Amino acid sequence: MLSKLFKGELPLGATFWKFGILGLIILKLAVGLFGKLLLGYLKGGSILVFFTRYFHPIYSSKLSILWTLCYISSLLLLVFYSWKIIGAVWKSSAEYDKSIWLRQLSRLFIVLFVVLIWGSLDFRNFF
Repeated sequence: MLSKLFKGELPLGATFWKFGILGLIILKLAVGLFGKLLLGYLKGGSILVFFTRYFHPIYSSKLSILWTLCYISSLLLLVFYSWKIIGAVWKSSAEYDKSIWLRQLSRLFIVLFVVLIWGSLDFRNFF
């Protein structure tokens, strides 16, 4: 199903609303959740400061490693998914022949929504 999505073979409504808007919201919530879980282990610093000054592989909490991996991997997944979903909506809207207005609005709004999602992330505590 993901291959059909990224090729633009799914209907525009499903691509835009289900996979575009809802998918990006879910991934943003995952990044936020893992960020909040990780923030408790950073001791007021950033990820780089924590792992270069305070981290010890034996005495440090194993959850700090887990939440760091989850946070960074969900962030990378959000980067990958953001670019792929813009392309998927673009391709799916190219096949949409009912309204040229909806075609162009879906392209505009998915780009604006990705910018909104990335603008709402707070990286000050982590990097």
